[in-house]
Amino acid sequence: MSLSVPEPDAAARDLSTRLTARVRAEIDAGGGWIGFDRFMQRALYEPGLGYYSAGSVKLGPEGDFVTAPELSPLLGQILAARMADWLESLVRPVVLELGAGSGALAQSILEAWRETGEAAPAYRIIETSADLKQRQRQRLAAMAAQVEWLDAPPAAPFEGIVLANEVLDALPVARFVKRASRVRPLGVGWRQGRFVWLEGPRDEALSSAVEALERDLGLTLPDGFRSELCLMLPSWLKSVTESLVRGAVLLIDYGLVRREYYHPSRYRGTLTCHYRHRAHADPFLWPGLQDISAWVDFSACADAAQAAGLEVAGFTTQGQFLLHCDAQHRLERLGERDYREYSRALKTLVLPGEMGERFKLLLLRRGLDLEPLPGRDFRDRL
Repeated sequence: MSLSVPEPDAAARDLSTRLTARVRAEIDAGGGWIGFDRFMQRALYEPGLGYYSAGSVKLGPEGDFVTAPELSPLLGQILAARMADWLESLVRPVVLELGAGSGALAQSILEAWRETGEAAPAYRIIETSADLKQRQRQRLAAMAAQVEWLDAPPAAPFEGIVLANEVLDALPVARFVKRASRVRPLGVGWRQGRFVWLEGPRDEALSSAVEALERDLGLTLPDGFRSELCLMLPSWLKSVTESLVRGAVLLIDYGLVRREYYHPSRYRGTLTCHYRHRAHADPFLWPGLQDISAWVDFSACADAAQAAGLEVAGFTTQGQFLLHCDAQHRLERLGERDYREYSRALKTLVLPGEMGERFKLLLLRRGLDLEPLPGRDFRDRL
């Protein structure tokens, strides 16, 4: 193994071995190949065995990666103030958080609202991971009266906010390579005792999507160019927002606009894996034990939003958003010890070489007047 990573324990190895056997059986049944989106779906969400469906610790020092809410409550505190303005004109509003991770973001938002002394809206969480749901329940125990966990988006119409922090990057993606000016699907096979990349037969839906992408970009991607597309994004966004009759949708994730995402210089795509705080590009390492993600195409998100009957109300970077929401002034009101700790976290959240430029915020609306997000408005780049 070329990567220097810690060995999993016996129980984790057994889980990975069982998941590998299931995926290999599907590959055999499919004639020796499956699409990468199918592999990613099973590696992350296979019941009882996938990364987000089994019981391993995922977030924080003992997990595989750290998200912004684990670094500091600042993001949640600032979001709470901004969201309060959005909710003000709504009747019996609901906040629906998708994939709430460790519960850190929900905690910081709810605590910020409690400190204002005003009644907080109902807070709902949809979480597919049993492990993360348990961590959320423990973390939010003191706020149990306000929080409810759902298995799916509410069927009944509601007003409020749909919030998704680092959710889009975990949606399964289809991978492709340009070969002799044609689009070839990149999928998964089994060779010499391990999963390997293999090109598959022509996929009409994928080919049409890449051709539409090239028309929009006004260029032909060069031979050998590899990347990914989240073909399920439009249907996913529609499903999680179709009951929202009036309100806002806030998507926060690391990503790019289309012309940057598919620039010829980014010819290997954006696929990223995390295992024990080591980032790498091998999605076949310990299936079920590592996170697999792809950067988000925010231009595709804007297109999907419009198709779902939503309007794009704002788009900016995390750094711009936090700095223009007086994050620094919040620090100055803290004691010396907290100031040092929060100051280090803020640098990670806002500096261009850290999370400040890589992470973006896309604000969508339906039937609600909203001001653009604080900071420089980058909607013209979408």
